[in-house]
Amino acid sequence: MKRMTIFVALCLLCALSFAQVKTPVDTISRGNLSVVIFDDKTWQYIEIQSDIKSATIDTTDIKAENWVTTSVYAQNPDYARTIDASVIDFGNAASSFPAKGKVVSSFGMRSGKMHTGIDIVLNYGDAVVAAFDGIVRFAGWSGSKYGNAVVVRHYNGLETVYAHLDDVKCKVNQKVSAGEILGFGGKTSNHLHFETRLKDNAFDPELVFNTQTGALVADRIPIYASNFDYMKFVDNSQYHIVKSGDTLSAIARKYHVSVRQICDLNGIKETSILSIGKRLRLR
Repeated sequence: MKRMTIFVALCLLCALSFAQVKTPVDTISRGNLSVVIFDDKTWQYIEIQSDIKSATIDTTDIKAENWVTTSVYAQNPDYARTIDASVIDFGNAASSFPAKGKVVSSFGMRSGKMHTGIDIVLNYGDAVVAAFDGIVRFAGWSGSKYGNAVVVRHYNGLETVYAHLDDVKCKVNQKVSAGEILGFGGKTSNHLHFETRLKDNAFDPELVFNTQTGALVADRIPIYASNFDYMKFVDNSQYHIVKSGDTLSAIARKYHVSVRQICDLNGIKETSILSIGKRLRLR
């Protein structure tokens, strides 16, 4: 009966979240009970039960699932992977806000498009550091969308993305600690684009960090399907307009996708002749 009551309470909380989007600004945790305080000055008790799936991954097996080192995405974003509630467990892990600047653009719709992270002001030469301990899954040029970028996979299933860097100072498969320098920014771009992801699906980094203080919101943070509702309405596809001299293999290398994927998405063959101006879907 107690388990059923808790389940119903969680369902009601999710329903309320869907009906009216509210942003958590602080969480007070004691054992398995958390009090979440929202930006409209309301609050809600959340009791985290063991039957809510934990996002924690065995530290010896961090590379087991989709360890892709050639793309900022290990797999394409997919709302179907968000259905189950998860708990990101930071325990006593060290943390560090990735840059010292002010947040100038939040997670959400921006100019008609979904902005899947937060933008943090960088001055020339400012360091960008790892938010948590982990292993670098991707480092280098990622294409026009993210530019020079680093992706770190952490030991609790979370991945963090650091984009628009001027200079990358880490390598793929390198172990990094919270606060360790990943690169520098502030020359070609005046901000860091920072993302938090679960299974390649981005969610609001401000659910994890208090951007005013740089501290974690809580040691255990529940993430629900409602945190990814934007994915129901946003097309995350990526396209390339064919130019003179383009080949399928060159396009695949540029965007870190396979020739087969391009062919499957566009209904063409590897031997097909590309027409200049043709719009190719990449993801």
